[in-house]
Amino acid sequence: MLRRAVFMLSLHLGLYASCAVTCGAEADAAPGAPTEGELQTQGYSPLIDDALSHWQLEPWHEGHWTVRDGVVAYDGKGEHKRFQKNSLWTKDRYGDVQIYVEWRLPATPADKPHPIVLFNGDFLLDEQGKRITRPRPDAGDSGVLLRGVLRCQANIWCQELGSGEINGYRTDRKMPQEVRRACIPIERADRPMGQWNVFLITLRGSRMQVQLNGRPVVDATLPNLPAAGPIGLQHHGDPVEFRRLWVKRLD
Repeated sequence: MLRRAVFMLSLHLGLYASCAVTCGAEADAAPGAPTEGELQTQGYSPLIDDALSHWQLEPWHEGHWTVRDGVVAYDGKGEHKRFQKNSLWTKDRYGDVQIYVEWRLPATPADKPHPIVLFNGDFLLDEQGKRITRPRPDAGDSGVLLRGVLRCQANIWCQELGSGEINGYRTDRKMPQEVRRACIPIERADRPMGQWNVFLITLRGSRMQVQLNGRPVVDATLPNLPAAGPIGLQHHGDPVEFRRLWVKRLD
């Protein structure tokens, strides 16, 4: 009872502590993870059911975006020739919203060249203007998209920056430096590859805040956002899994 009371207070304040989880369904959630009842009490609604009824399923999604035992799995092999058409979007539109979601990258990691990002959001370049890279274990790339646009995204990936990064704004050199810097996570809070992670994403107006595994990693103001749009699960050509995706409208 005490643990649940602490959770209720922390989530109300926008702080979610000790929400690390291991593989499997809700039964294996670590101490501190919310139950369905607790999420419902806080005003959240689930977006995952056995039929993916909240999502806009297209013919090219068939057999690639699947759901079983509450886990939405994507094999990374969507068939539409337009790359981002393979992402999965909700039928409903959302403006100000808070999203609780658990995710993981299930692929076996392999070393891949990763770029080096400077404090201002630029890539480190060599004398010829090419990105300098170094090898890092990599298990894939995805993200949670908001307001129906790719650039408003809490990134899911293996880069040294850490997940939660807002890549579309961080890499836009037309944006002010303070915007780009704010899109870089203040720490890498990802759990080991293959394990479940937890996002708590809050978007109010143009302010987007991301907590990863109970730790605040991003707090950024994003100019020129649409007022509303669907929530998306990003196709990036890699396997990814989502579970316990709940949303709360704040507007």
